[in-house]
Amino acid sequence: MTTTITGAGGVSQVQAGAIEHGDLPSGSVLQVVEAQASGSLTSPTTSYADVASSSITITPSSTSSKILLMWNTGSMSNGSNNSIRFKVLRDSTTVRSILRFGYSAGTWNPMPISIQYLDSPATTSPVTYKLQCATEADADFRINDHQGTDAMVVIAMEIGG
Repeated sequence: MTTTITGAGGVSQVQAGAIEHGDLPSGSVLQVVEAQASGSLTSPTTSYADVASSSITITPSSTSSKILLMWNTGSMSNGSNNSIRFKVLRDSTTVRSILRFGYSAGTWNPMPISIQYLDSPATTSPVTYKLQCATEADADFRINDHQGTDAMVVIAMEIGG
């Protein structure tokens, strides 16, 4: 099919679906999925457990695609010398572990959280990513703020391979 561009007529002969992902150079963003979770999301204690509303599902268009994941939120800690541990899971498999330190002396202290991870799932099936969290000490830790007025933003971007 020939695409014609003229000054008087504009673009003609372009059909929906004519430009495919394969036509884009490696490193191009192929799709973006976004989710938000609001309300105070209280963490588990010393055992890992899912962070409520932190999951996001994306379906890669190619097995060579990479998925850039981003979780951004605030948090509060009310424990003394408390460290926070996170895991990034692809479906039920841990793909990354992260340790974050937070120190406080019995008062609510803000601790911003920004987690990024670049994954290579090597599939074209839907993939679900989520966070799990645990505290080192048995101290109170909450995603978002302790009043539940902030929101977590979760973004998954497919990057062409």
